[in-house]
Amino acid sequence: MLQEELVQIQELNKEIGRLLIEIARRAIKEKFNLDNLNLSEYENSILNKKGLAFVTIEKLTGNTTTLRGCIGYVEAVAPLKNIVASAAKAAAFSDPRFRPLDREELDKIIVEVTILTKPEEIKIENRWDLPKIIKVGEDGLIVEKGILYSGLLLPQVAKEYCWDSETFLAETCIKASLEPDCWLDKSVRIKRFNGIIFREAEPNSKDILVISPKDVKCKINELLNYYG
Repeated sequence: MLQEELVQIQELNKEIGRLLIEIARRAIKEKFNLDNLNLSEYENSILNKKGLAFVTIEKLTGNTTTLRGCIGYVEAVAPLKNIVASAAKAAAFSDPRFRPLDREELDKIIVEVTILTKPEEIKIENRWDLPKIIKVGEDGLIVEKGILYSGLLLPQVAKEYCWDSETFLAETCIKASLEPDCWLDKSVRIKRFNGIIFREAEPNSKDILVISPKDVKCKINELLNYYG
């Protein structure tokens, strides 16, 4: 696949983000027969390019959000609009960590779409130097060993949990069901990617936030400030 066929982060803007969020939410509503999503309605040159995306669903309770599902695709196998629709349905109904979304939850969830760059393998002679080149707030990570072990964490996750780069590597290893220090093993492949986030300001909101992962706030610090 030629690189120019892929959606580039620089091409994206708030209006594209609004369309992506709309597609994701309509795809979820369609499962409840509350909508009939026809992707041919979204004839947009950018949305028609192949792309990589994750859809995250969070449930809002009071002023607190908790993860309700997160699924995505790191292979550009379809147009971006199709990828987002499929990821939204999977996040809502097929994330093995959670029960399928209930219809009653539709007005309590916040939908977030993260568009990714193509992952690139980090090749480095001395694995101990890996933490020095991982950029927290910019890089997302993928850890792979053979065909059985694979784990991915989005760039905003490290910011949300206040991790440094070494902890980020360790947590991605754990996500892949490997030992926390697996990143030192040269048979383990480490890839990184960047992303941009589009997020509903509140459930069903037309106000879409455009967020760089580096601007995501540490949730632990927020809790400390709240209780402190």
